[in-house]
Amino acid sequence: MNRAAVYLRRSKEEHQMDSLDVQTDKAREFVESHDWTLDPSREFVEREREASRAEFQKRPALISMLNAAAAGQYDVLVVRDESRLGGDMLRTGLVMEELRDAGVRLFYYHTNEEVRLDTAVDKFVHAARNFASELEREKISGRTFEHLAWKAKQGFVAGGKVFGYDNVEIVQGERRLHVERKVNEAQAKIIVEIFARYAKGEGLRTIAKALNAQGVTPPTAGKRGTGSWSTSALYSMLRNDKYRGVSVWGKFEKMYRRGTRVRVRRPECEWITVQAEQLRIVSDELWFGAHAQMRRHKDSPNGKGRKKNGGAPTRHMLSGIGKCGKCGGPMMVASGKDGQKPIKVYACAYHRNRGETVCDNKLRRPADVANHVVATWLRTEVLREEVVLAALDEVRRRLAEGAKTKVGGLPELEKEARKLRSEIANLVNAVAGGGDQPAPLVQAIAERNDKLAAIESKLQSAKTAPEAVEREVRRMEDEAKKRVDDLRRVLERNPEECRALLNLVLDGPVTFTPKERPEGPRYEVHARASKRKILAAATGPARFTNQASPGGFEPPLAT
Repeated sequence: MNRAAVYLRRSKEEHQMDSLDVQTDKAREFVESHDWTLDPSREFVEREREASRAEFQKRPALISMLNAAAAGQYDVLVVRDESRLGGDMLRTGLVMEELRDAGVRLFYYHTNEEVRLDTAVDKFVHAARNFASELEREKISGRTFEHLAWKAKQGFVAGGKVFGYDNVEIVQGERRLHVERKVNEAQAKIIVEIFARYAKGEGLRTIAKALNAQGVTPPTAGKRGTGSWSTSALYSMLRNDKYRGVSVWGKFEKMYRRGTRVRVRRPECEWITVQAEQLRIVSDELWFGAHAQMRRHKDSPNGKGRKKNGGAPTRHMLSGIGKCGKCGGPMMVASGKDGQKPIKVYACAYHRNRGETVCDNKLRRPADVANHVVATWLRTEVLREEVVLAALDEVRRRLAEGAKTKVGGLPELEKEARKLRSEIANLVNAVAGGGDQPAPLVQAIAERNDKLAAIESKLQSAKTAPEAVEREVRRMEDEAKKRVDDLRRVLERNPEECRALLNLVLDGPVTFTPKERPEGPRYEVHARASKRKILAAATGPARFTNQASPGGFEPPLAT
């Protein structure tokens, strides 16, 4: 009995089509009609409405489905149609190829067909269907863009909410015509205060701390929001043309690169600019005063103007990896002193940039000490031969289980083979004895010979699979032992290489939690390494990046 899995997705571009509930019911009916088994853990569902059909990196259910296929956890996959897998012709074809390479059969329940890629004609047909799906997506995207551009030209809302304004629906009877912005007087006063303070020379960090200390409600940022004012939010507000009565739409174009959505800046000649005096919050004098201050800051030696392409790469090992254990904000490297000697220290960025009301973690500890502690832990506890070999034992077990499952039970196969051999012998005797209808008997013998050959092939695979698994694991062990020493030596070279290695083996951030110790306040540093990632680093980064993780370990480190 085949083990089935189902993949369900509702695209934000196609929310009017089948809902997830309908897809679930139809897929389950299809599975039941074929007498397959469906475990709830093999129902891969994209819950996010943002799961566009052109997105391939930020679709966790798709990635889990492919990982499970590679691990041999199911035999057939059921989806509605090709548009559920994706809307990019080439990338969707690669998903199909990956399923086929894993030995998984693909079925569309909507048309009751199996997707076969055995011949060039099969591949061409499905490439054409994937092309049609991508073309449909482009048409939907084009119509959406035209509609939004028309609304922007009329001065209507063509995006989300903006701090300082309320979105007001304009209705006619029961029909919504469009949405307009209306100045929110309470928020407008805050915007004027921000512009005035910045124009007078106050820095963004000073303004953010003051607003947080006053308890002023910040702009909402959805899932990305932290509930506090930040320098980046203030910087964006200072550059928002709406506050001076000018609505600009279409500065950026959303497109897909490397399987995920990115924003690309459009040429200025393609922007839609509309004078909207009813949206004005700040005067021209205040606007240009703030922007003059922005230019002075940009041209200063420490300003953003001296950095190119987002600034130079960080020179510190845990920058961007460390997180504050109290507020969850990033740890940053700041200037400090050891007596009279200037040093670099790790500190909570939210405390430094947003104030004590956001995070009261004021502890600053030498960066060199924290770097040394983490590097030592990585060298002595993570990159140990015993850890890698333990992970390989888990891989051996899983590969062996997958091999057994794929070929089925040996007793059933041997029983079927004996039955076919007996039937073939009886048919051969009948042909040898003569008769008026030898052709049907010869055809029956040929059919049974084909079935017997297929079963014997499976039996051979079942008998040789354990030896093949063992040979592969032994090869990986030899490779791992050689590479572990190389990885240890990486830690002794420079922070950039050590940082790259941390990104390779860590499962999550490095957490800095302030603790009181007899010798004074110190950071307790927690880091979690993934056995799966350690194994990938030790045996080759491309080999096991899609395997399920056997787990990790998380020791506390004091700095």
